[in-house]
Amino acid sequence: MIDHSGGLTTFAMTAGLALTLSLALTPLARRVAWRLGFVAQPAVDRWHRRSVAMLGGVPVWLATLAAVVLMGGLSRETTMVALGSSALFLLGLVDDVLPLKPNTKLSAEIVIACVVIAFGYQLHWTGSPLFDALVTIVWIAGIANAFNLLDNMDGLCAGVAVIAAVAFCASIGTADRASLVYTAALAGATLGFLRYNFNPASVFLGDCGSLLLGSTFALLAVSKAPSGQTGLISTLIVPVLILLLPIFDTTFVTIFRKLSARAASQGGRDHTSHRLVALGFSERQASLLLYCLAGAGGAVAVGLKKANVESLGIACLLLVGLVLLAIQLGRVRVYDGDDFAWLRSRAFTPLLTRMTHKRRIFEVALDTCLISIAYYLAYALRFAEEFRPLYYGLFAVSLPIVIACQLAGFFIAGVYRGVWRYITITDLFVYLRGVLIGGAGIVLMVVYVYRFEHYSRSVFMINAMLVGLFMVASRLSFRWVADLAGRPQSIGRRALICGAGDGGAMLLRELRNNAQHECAPMGFLDDDPAKRHRSIMGVPVLGGISDVEHLIAQHSPDVVIVSTGKLHPSKFAAVQFACARAGVELKQMEFRIADVAASRMVSTA
Repeated sequence: MIDHSGGLTTFAMTAGLALTLSLALTPLARRVAWRLGFVAQPAVDRWHRRSVAMLGGVPVWLATLAAVVLMGGLSRETTMVALGSSALFLLGLVDDVLPLKPNTKLSAEIVIACVVIAFGYQLHWTGSPLFDALVTIVWIAGIANAFNLLDNMDGLCAGVAVIAAVAFCASIGTADRASLVYTAALAGATLGFLRYNFNPASVFLGDCGSLLLGSTFALLAVSKAPSGQTGLISTLIVPVLILLLPIFDTTFVTIFRKLSARAASQGGRDHTSHRLVALGFSERQASLLLYCLAGAGGAVAVGLKKANVESLGIACLLLVGLVLLAIQLGRVRVYDGDDFAWLRSRAFTPLLTRMTHKRRIFEVALDTCLISIAYYLAYALRFAEEFRPLYYGLFAVSLPIVIACQLAGFFIAGVYRGVWRYITITDLFVYLRGVLIGGAGIVLMVVYVYRFEHYSRSVFMINAMLVGLFMVASRLSFRWVADLAGRPQSIGRRALICGAGDGGAMLLRELRNNAQHECAPMGFLDDDPAKRHRSIMGVPVLGGISDVEHLIAQHSPDVVIVSTGKLHPSKFAAVQFACARAGVELKQMEFRIADVAASRMVSTA
């Protein structure tokens, strides 16, 4: 994580001290919040369903500052971070006690950002002092509010903050001990608070805590911003990747609220975490999945900071993955029919509707990005540190040929005729054919145009493998998310399926894909010994049909569904008797193709 043993020791000691203080102070803050009545009550636009103590940001603030002071982590830069974040912490504390209007909070945040700039601290992303000052104001207020918006589910904001703090520490290393101590203290204090905030939470951060975390990260980035132009990666991409998840969630929610004619400042259950739960994930699983995304962004940022050439390609791949996730989550309806109300009321709605249904345009754009990333990574993996100084020119001039030939190969093979949701093994062979045709075309064109001088055959072999991998992964991504969300499904009646053959598998898919049945498959019954103690699409085979009475008593299903019409009458009678005795509903799946009666046919005369 940190290069030198001295830096690792400093991190461990500081984080451990802050962790201990936070573990001790958080229960005290919770008790005080209950006594003073600072409690978050359930509301229509809030996720929690019970009263929970607030003021969790207070122990995080106290533990962080105490650890920084005791470990000697105050410098000119970290003092600015402490004062600025404390000002936003106090603003949030006032909002927790006496709720403020959104424009009042935003005005105060802008004032605090201007004070920071007045003391000589600002980002240097554009080269223009005026624009840099404006960008700094937007950055400080934006990141502070991003963490405030991210605090929408138990443990989410605090967990992401711990991951971001560790990533900041890893990117800082031993170059700046004061900043390392400050960030380590924040990581330890937030981790101690997370012990009480993870699902089910007994205390919330409150606005004081979320604004404290967001403003601290924003100000740490400002304090570490080098003066002058030192490269886009170190000045812009690294801090953005470390804070990628809060930025993504805020951007996603803001865009979808605007498209649905809702105020961006209006609360609601439309965040990424809420939509993941709506897909079928549990709250803990949704939080852990978002932790993984935050960790991926932090890891890529650290790799870029250390000049790892592969990290830039992986960063682009991560952004493509977030776009696919946003599309998947955007399909979840959360506004009671008002989704995209703003678009539906505009004159250009027919054009947008036609564009939405032209999925091939999106697929071609996606594949163009994936082909470019795969070709970059092929060079980076083949030549490593020699890539940029020696081979980047070859990559740049041949990239248009690679994109054109690979897309042509996909069109010739028929890649764009399939539907992602129903991808099969046959489609995988189509993708393979497209990759091979495109790869052959790339080699022929490079030989024809550049005589293959200075080009490496291994680069094109690696590129073909990566393109195939990215193609399959992107097409399967929607099914993976749906399968992961569907496996732990616990909403609806617990269903026990009799028959683990083809009919049982078809019934399982139908129950998972059609929420109208309101059934959550819990297991199979099948007399085939080869299927015992195995699982089908994540659902276990619990035993044989002959054991139905014992298994019903053991697992307490709400309904038993027979998936086959080939069940022997004696076994069917045994299932009926067991269900009747236990008071469990019995159903049978039927599949038939019926003739249309003449009376239902519409005359065309």
